[in-house]
Amino acid sequence: MKDVLHEIADELDRLESMDDAIAMAIELEEEGREYYLEKASAMEHATGTDIYMFLADEEKKHADYLRHLRESSKVPVVEFTYPDFKASFKEEFSDKLLEEIGILLGALRFEHKSEFFYEELAKRATDEEQKKFFKDMEDVERSHYRIIEELLEYATQFRMQT
Repeated sequence: MKDVLHEIADELDRLESMDDAIAMAIELEEEGREYYLEKASAMEHATGTDIYMFLADEEKKHADYLRHLRESSKVPVVEFTYPDFKASFKEEFSDKLLEEIGILLGALRFEHKSEFFYEELAKRATDEEQKKFFKDMEDVERSHYRIIEELLEYATQFRMQT
C-alpha cells in the first residue's frame, strides 16, 4: 500500500502539462479551504475559529495565486506573515479537547500533503520563475504545518491544575 505522498507523486507523473498540475493545485487549495471553513464552525472558542478562518483565507489566497499563474504569464509573489496564535490561548481548549486535537491532526496531515505537492511541482517546473513560485508555496505550506504543530504541542502538553 502506497502512502498518500507517493500517490501524489504518481498522480503528478500522469499529468500531461504544467497547466494540468496547476489545475490540480487549485482543486487541492479549494478542498483545503472547505475543510478549514467546516472545522472553524466546529470550534468552541473564538481563538480556534480564528485559526481555522486564517487557514481558510490562506488556502483561498493560494488558489488565487494559482489562478493568476494559469491565466497570465506573470508569476505572482507569494506573501506570508507567520501569526502567533499560541499567545491567544489564555485558557484551555474547550471540553472537546480530543475532538479539537483530531481536527488539528487532520489539518496537519493536509498541510504536509500540500507541502509535498508543491515540492514535487517545483522539481517538475522547467521555468525558473515557476520553480521559485512553487518553492515559495512549499515554504508557506510548511509554515502552516508549523503553526498547527505548535498548537498541537500547546494542547497536549502537561499542565498542573491550580
